[in-house]
Amino acid sequence: MKLLTGLTLLLSALVACSAHAESLRCNGDIVEVGDAKVDVYRKCGEPVLKDSYCEKTPMRVRRANGEYDLIDHCEDVDVWTYNPGKGQFWTNLYFSQGRLREMRYGDRVQ
Repeated sequence: MKLLTGLTLLLSALVACSAHAESLRCNGDIVEVGDAKVDVYRKCGEPVLKDSYCEKTPMRVRRANGEYDLIDHCEDVDVWTYNPGKGQFWTNLYFSQGRLREMRYGDRVQ
């Protein structure tokens, strides 16, 4: 019985941690992976830093003879950095095609 209770508590903690890892709270609203860039801006305002880069991914292109070539396709990725407040973690939001695709956390804000 104690083992079952311990496993239940552990599972609950893991679920809570993974939910936190995929969200950011801004002014009482929650931002999550999949949100549109405009919605993130509306909820969180102007980021501390904006950056962008080209992420090269291979793309198959069909030739007239039916064979395929692999070419590098450039997908624009925008990175917005937010300072959520003292004691919280710097948060980098990665956008592709106008949608939030990933969140990464940095050091704690001093």
